[in-house]
Amino acid sequence: MAKEKSHRFSKRTLDFLAKAGRQKNPDWLVKNTTEYEENVKIPFIELAEQIKLALKPLAPDYHFPSKGLARLKRPAFKVAGGEAQHKDWLSMIPTRPSKSRFESNPHLFFGIFASEKDSVIVAAGLWQPSSTQTRRIREAISQDSQPFRKLFSDAQFKKRFKGSWSMENVSKRTPRGFSEDHKDLDWIKLKNFIVTKKISLKDFSAAKFNESVIEDFKQGLRLNKLLDLAIAMKWPPQ
Repeated sequence: MAKEKSHRFSKRTLDFLAKAGRQKNPDWLVKNTTEYEENVKIPFIELAEQIKLALKPLAPDYHFPSKGLARLKRPAFKVAGGEAQHKDWLSMIPTRPSKSRFESNPHLFFGIFASEKDSVIVAAGLWQPSSTQTRRIREAISQDSQPFRKLFSDAQFKKRFKGSWSMENVSKRTPRGFSEDHKDLDWIKLKNFIVTKKISLKDFSAAKFNESVIEDFKQGLRLNKLLDLAIAMKWPPQ
C-alpha cells in the first residue's frame, strides 16, 4: 500500500496568506481552493492533529484544537466593520479551558503571520494575564525565582526557547508592593509571562517541522506548569 502523502509548509504558504490579505473579492478563496488546501489548510490541520496525538497524553486537561482551523475568510459582520475579506495570518492555541471569561490559562501558541518580519512563531506561557494572575506570578518570582531559572538553564529547554522570558512588554515603573532593589526586578516588571521562538523559513519548510513544534510544545508545557503553580499560590513547587 502506498504511503499517504504528507503535506508541508513552504514559502508558498506565506505567499498565499499575504495574497489572501490583499483580496477585495469575497469569492477569491473559492476560486483558489486547490492552492489554499495544498499550501495552507492541509499542512495546518496535519500539524494540529499530530500535536494533539503527541501531547494529549502529557496534558490531558488541555484542549488541542484540530477542527475548524485554517479559516481565512472573515465573517460578513467583520468585513462590514472595516476588516479585510480574508486574514493573512493563522494561529493555534492549545490550553486548558478557562473557568472565567475574564482570564485565560497558560497556553501554547503557534502562529503564521505573512505580513510581519518574523512570520512564524512558537510560544508558551501566559499572554495578557489578569491583574490577579499578574500579581501572583510576580509574588512567586519575588519569593523564589529559582524554579524558573532552573527551567531556563535546562539544556532541553534552552535548545527550544533560548532560556529566557520575552522582555518585549515590561512595566516602566516598579509594581506597587515590590522593592526597587529586588534582584529579579526586571522579571517582576513583566506584563506578559511568555517565551517565544522565531522560526526561519528553512525550518518552517523542513520535512520534520511538525516534530520540531511538538518538541517546542513539550518544553512549553514545563513552563506552563510552573505558572499554574504560581497562580494557584502553590509556590515554590514541592
